[in-house]
Amino acid sequence: MFLMIFGFNGKLLDVDLSSGKVRVSELREDWCRLYVGGSGYATRLLYDLVSRETEPLSPSNVLIVMTGPFVDVFPISPKTAFVTKSPLTGYLGKSMVGGSFGAMLKRAGFDGVVLRGASEKPVYLAVIEGVPEIRDASHLWGKDVLETSKIIKNELSNQKAKIAAIGPAGENLVRIAAVVTDERRAAGRTGVGAVMGSKKLKAIVAYGTRRVQVYDRVKLVGLMREHLAAPLNSPRGIGLRSYGTSGGLISYALDGNVPIKNWTKGVFDKTDNITGQTLQKVYKSRGVACGSDVVCSIQCHKELQVGRAGWDEWEKCPEFETLALMGTNLMIGDGETLVAINRLCDRLGLDTISAGGVIAWAMEAYEKRLLNTEDLGFELKWGDGAAVLRLLEMIAYRRGLGGVLAEGVERASKKIGPETEGFAMHVKGLELPAHHPRRFHSIGLAYATSNIGASHLQGMTMLVERGLLLPEYGVSEIPRDTESKVRVTVIHQNLCAFLDSAGLCKFGVFGIVDFSKIAEEYTAITGIETTKEDVLETGERIWYLERLLNLKLGLRVEEDTLPKRFVEEPLDEGPVKGVTCPINQLLKLFYQYRDLDPQSGYPSKNRISRLGLDVMLD
Repeated sequence: MFLMIFGFNGKLLDVDLSSGKVRVSELREDWCRLYVGGSGYATRLLYDLVSRETEPLSPSNVLIVMTGPFVDVFPISPKTAFVTKSPLTGYLGKSMVGGSFGAMLKRAGFDGVVLRGASEKPVYLAVIEGVPEIRDASHLWGKDVLETSKIIKNELSNQKAKIAAIGPAGENLVRIAAVVTDERRAAGRTGVGAVMGSKKLKAIVAYGTRRVQVYDRVKLVGLMREHLAAPLNSPRGIGLRSYGTSGGLISYALDGNVPIKNWTKGVFDKTDNITGQTLQKVYKSRGVACGSDVVCSIQCHKELQVGRAGWDEWEKCPEFETLALMGTNLMIGDGETLVAINRLCDRLGLDTISAGGVIAWAMEAYEKRLLNTEDLGFELKWGDGAAVLRLLEMIAYRRGLGGVLAEGVERASKKIGPETEGFAMHVKGLELPAHHPRRFHSIGLAYATSNIGASHLQGMTMLVERGLLLPEYGVSEIPRDTESKVRVTVIHQNLCAFLDSAGLCKFGVFGIVDFSKIAEEYTAITGIETTKEDVLETGERIWYLERLLNLKLGLRVEEDTLPKRFVEEPLDEGPVKGVTCPINQLLKLFYQYRDLDPQSGYPSKNRISRLGLDVMLD
């Protein structure tokens, strides 16, 4: 091993796609201690490799694929980071993907891959038993993600290989394009698929049999057993095991925590038709882990036997975000249509969250006659699933108005006209997820201050406001005033930054085990003595690193905000009738908690020094 820290191979694969040169570099032990691995380590790499002048879809940008120390050595830990300068926001681009891909990359001998430059022709990168090879992918260009995966596995005569690929959306530099694995797990957010497409890289293939060493195997095995048993004794774990995240739609809708008609309505009378519970009654269903090599007692990945001609025997059940952004948000109340939409997005390589957001904007623009049938070639009315399927194809191939929508909702609204910008729902250019800032004010603050733009996974504070507390960090009751909501947001952001860097799935942690256990597990894997306080501080350091990167790339403090719809336009019906999000009040106290200058957005030198960050304030 290169490192004195366990849980790693100690090696990065550095690939220059312009020259075709491949080299192996050593993982830095100091960065592993400061930033853990995964997204934290990748962000530290990115900090030195990009600038404000770096064009995200140019060869000068880099795409970093990085695993953390938990990946492939601990159950419920399949998360791999895709990190780059986002073509959607211009700031930190980060998307986490589950499944077996990251574990297989580690087994192939590498903790991560740094992708530079751009190939002149389509290629894919194969990393087989420690041997990297850039191979021609001209015959794969234009094919969807799952076709691509099948062809590559047959070419390599290796059905156990794991593949992360782009579809036509990534090839056509659609700014909301995802990287999707052969197990239909998506690194969907911030346009990482477009960056991969700009490099003419169709896929990354990994296979290996190597296993990394851990510090204390005996201790770790005992902790594994406890962690695997915990979801079976937890209401949250039982709920996820029963229905996956799709099961949350029914309770969230009753609570007022879903987008309806581009966030303008509080009630949708067809919600019951599209819940996870309904879908699993209508179709035969099963629950599996998110990857064939993932050991997980939750098994929140749900599959359905729909039986439609030309489909696979088992089709993926849409998750909560897809059911909400493509269902209630677009007022589509047919479950099979949403399965078809989800299937098409996975094959084309589109982020269902961003796609749902930009299509909702287009539907509202059509309703207000700011877009018309001539612009589209067909009608685009609320609830029209056939029109949505048609529009998704147009976006992925940049056909007609689809080429405008392919730019993401912020750019699309500027293109169509200023009268549409008021209902373009995004933060820093990233379309909003499904959790509702009018209902949970802390999630509004988390969106406004997330380092990748609007993301519910960079601070899952809606869980705390629903009673999923963190007593180990002094959060023993539901936050109800401004100060407690700000404090919870800061804590959750720090914890999420740590989990993304460690490679742990958040669904297997929040509401399942407390962070004293996570600290024990981290110690047993790496040999670094760690407490729950250390976990929180490490996550804090990573959050500030992300913030400093964004400031280096040109972030303005005015961009820490929410769409005015949440702040100035209360709903006239439903569970959150008459409520708005007091974002300015929340932000004022947030800057105090984070020690950020309210004019520049920069943290104080004292805060940077206390955390031991090894980057300088610009």
